[in-house]
Amino acid sequence: MMHLFILVSYAMVSAVAGFALSQSLTQLAPTTCYLIAGAGFLAAALTHEIFSRRIEQRDMLRQLDVAFDEIDDMRESNLDLTESLVRAREEMMVLSSAVESAADGTNRTLMREMKVLRSQLGHMQKVQRPKTERAGREKAGGKVVSESPIQEMTSVEANINREEILGHIREALETNRVDLYLQPIVSLPQRRTRHYEAFSRIRTRDGRIVAAQQYLEVAKQEGLIGTIDNLLLMRCVQLLRRNEKRQTDTSFFVNISQHTLNDEEFLAQFIDFMASNPNLAARLIFEIAQQDVAALSKVALAQLGRLGKLGFRFSMDQIDNLDIDFQGLAQANFRFIKIPINLLVTLPEDGADWVHPRNLKAKSAVAEINLVVERIEQESDVIEMLEYGFDYGQGFLFGAPRPSSEEARAA
Repeated sequence: MMHLFILVSYAMVSAVAGFALSQSLTQLAPTTCYLIAGAGFLAAALTHEIFSRRIEQRDMLRQLDVAFDEIDDMRESNLDLTESLVRAREEMMVLSSAVESAADGTNRTLMREMKVLRSQLGHMQKVQRPKTERAGREKAGGKVVSESPIQEMTSVEANINREEILGHIREALETNRVDLYLQPIVSLPQRRTRHYEAFSRIRTRDGRIVAAQQYLEVAKQEGLIGTIDNLLLMRCVQLLRRNEKRQTDTSFFVNISQHTLNDEEFLAQFIDFMASNPNLAARLIFEIAQQDVAALSKVALAQLGRLGKLGFRFSMDQIDNLDIDFQGLAQANFRFIKIPINLLVTLPEDGADWVHPRNLKAKSAVAEINLVVERIEQESDVIEMLEYGFDYGQGFLFGAPRPSSEEARAA
């Protein structure tokens, strides 16, 4: 519309110019004047067209530049989006692989655990008749024999007969009523709980507790003590796995009895299970009685050596002879020795096999073995042990065994 108005203006100016020329230049014919005016109109129109096209081209170039810039921006955005999609895809692949690996690892761990438990349940089902009493002193999942019997609020009657106890044991094994109890082991002199020792308790159908001193001998005679020990061992492992993100500085002492050490099939399966759970090494300490340490077979020593190479530590307890080879135990990865307080404060009549507590502490320090004084029940005992610089204490003075669920809530 603007261009048409300009052209009309040029035409009017040319017409006026032609009329003016015909009037002022009489020597020229009017036609010639109007032709000259027309030529001027054409020149003006062409000049206008040229400048208009240049302006349009400049505007178009500017628009093209803007469009190209926008295209470049879009291309960069697309590249960024593509890179983000590639990274997201890679992360999803990594996450998928991690999930699959974790699932496979969990499945493998569960399979190993089920295999170990199935081995014990199979052994339990084979025990159907009384067996001859085995020689040697053993424990049922941690220390269950104490100078001061544990007073259970819901314990069974003291005069219960052997057959009833055996029935309670078998029923507890069949119905999963072998409970895990924990007793604190405290550092001296701070009395801060550093470790726990695991114990087993048999629970009857009506919720009463069969004390260790009641079922221990019966379980040994019937060949069930190994099954109780091994189930307690697995129960402790399960507790650690459920709470592996808590109490990273707290360890658990759990007994490996003579029956477990002699059960080559279970021991091999259990060590394979431990090898698949190396994170338990820092929190699980295997406890072996002194007489069982002395009687270890070559096969058992080799298996314990495998555990030691995995980083697991050992403790020796049920000490009745203070003539201890500290260096030999240290080389076998024993890091704790538990000594009953009566061996430290009571001098035998003939003085044989007695070592002064200060000498005992000095030998253990050289071998880098911690000494735990057991069965502490009086404050006077603590004072005497502090004079000798012992590392840890355990006993009813610091806390009686409690169900593992209570200890977990108190932690």
